[in-house]
Amino acid sequence: SGGGVFGLVCKKNRFRRTSVVFLAMVVHFVAFYLIYLNIPDDAPVVLKTSTLNKPYLTPSISIALLCSFLLGLGDSCFNTQLYSILGRVYAEQSAPAFAIFKFIQSIFAAVAFFYSGYLLLTWQLLIMVILGFTGTLCFFMVERIQNFSVDLQQEY
Repeated sequence: SGGGVFGLVCKKNRFRRTSVVFLAMVVHFVAFYLIYLNIPDDAPVVLKTSTLNKPYLTPSISIALLCSFLLGLGDSCFNTQLYSILGRVYAEQSAPAFAIFKFIQSIFAAVAFFYSGYLLLTWQLLIMVILGFTGTLCFFMVERIQNFSVDLQQEY
């Protein structure tokens, strides 16, 4: 639903790509905070069903479902805008650009799967916040550079 909504909204130029990416970052950060409050810190590293730590809130299925919805919504916001800017920047060579993007995305997913069983939840969420913020800043820079180069081409 998020991909369709933001794909259509941005197509009609009501929102800029940067606004949607910023919204995705905020939605992800809210989800990370709720996960931090709802799930015990040692949940990823325990091998049994019982954990030694208690979460800050009483664990709730409804909060967990809300977090999964927010993560899906934020991910759809990021993906629609990333695909849009990749298609715009690399219009002539879109297939190799998307292949490289998916390759790097898959490598980082594999790395995350590897460390997910060894790091406490707090550290995993911190890694995601730092990389999410850095990725959003990089998106803003690429968008600004792309808009600047388009403006230069239109002048000449």
